[in-house]
Amino acid sequence: MCIGSGVCQSGRTDRMPLPEDVTVLENGPLTAVFQPKAGGRMLRLTHRDHGEVLVPMGAEPFDPLYWPKAGAYPLFPFHNRLEGGAFTFEGRSFQVTPHPMSPPDAIHGPAHRRPWSVTAHDRTSLTMVLDYAADDDWPFDFRAEQSFSLGSGGLTLRLSLKNKAEAAMPAGFGWHPYFAAELSRPAFCGASLEHVTDAIGLPAGETWPHISADMLPAGEFTRHFSKARSAEVLVDCGLVVRMEWQSPLGYFVAHRMPTYLCLEPTSHLAGALRYADSEKKAFGFTALSPGEVIQAEIAVTVFKSHR
Repeated sequence: MCIGSGVCQSGRTDRMPLPEDVTVLENGPLTAVFQPKAGGRMLRLTHRDHGEVLVPMGAEPFDPLYWPKAGAYPLFPFHNRLEGGAFTFEGRSFQVTPHPMSPPDAIHGPAHRRPWSVTAHDRTSLTMVLDYAADDDWPFDFRAEQSFSLGSGGLTLRLSLKNKAEAAMPAGFGWHPYFAAELSRPAFCGASLEHVTDAIGLPAGETWPHISADMLPAGEFTRHFSKARSAEVLVDCGLVVRMEWQSPLGYFVAHRMPTYLCLEPTSHLAGALRYADSEKKAFGFTALSPGEVIQAEIAVTVFKSHR
């Protein structure tokens, strides 16, 4: 393992420099590399004998608004697209800053564009937090936390969100990994419903049954699911990655491009923030009272393919 100067993959001497301010976890054949100041990101997940599980991030600095399609990052307090950057909640109207690549919409919440702080770290575990003060990107104070525990066969991630504002806020979260899987790699989603999307790619009201045994297609796509509990993909290095989660992570987004597959467990349906409060709740948003916390756990298992 060549942490610091790069990761040696399957006997090769490939080197990808890492930033100086990284936090590294190691257990058995697995190494996970994080850069808390870069939006609480995981930069790499690497198997000593096989190679990269995630699309790896290197040392190059980046504008937080134009993040690399690599690694994995947290989604707080909403994910995907907020149409028009506007929403209402408990009789009040709010406007957040649009993303410059998709005006007038906002994208993926602000948490992965802020520096996080490490509160605990040892050889196999890491906890980092973000104490967010209300601003033009989100109008409520909150504390987000990510806790990672690396085993010899995978990773457990715990997400939590606490409302630090003086009033209730709509609250959700999720996780956005970029798995190193080109288009032909088989992938599955353990969900029972799939959502039709509208003209801007957000889920509409109509759904149809999804058969969990069906493979996700090989072409480029973004698909939205509910009643979801698991996903699986054969990544390019030959390993299988299986993700499993429980409530409140009942929704799921699969986004596939030629060099990666994003498998994103979330607590709410994409775009649900635009609806009335009763529909927000029905689609997974929590009306989080001051001081209240919501939390969830994602288990990521990495193993050799038997195909």
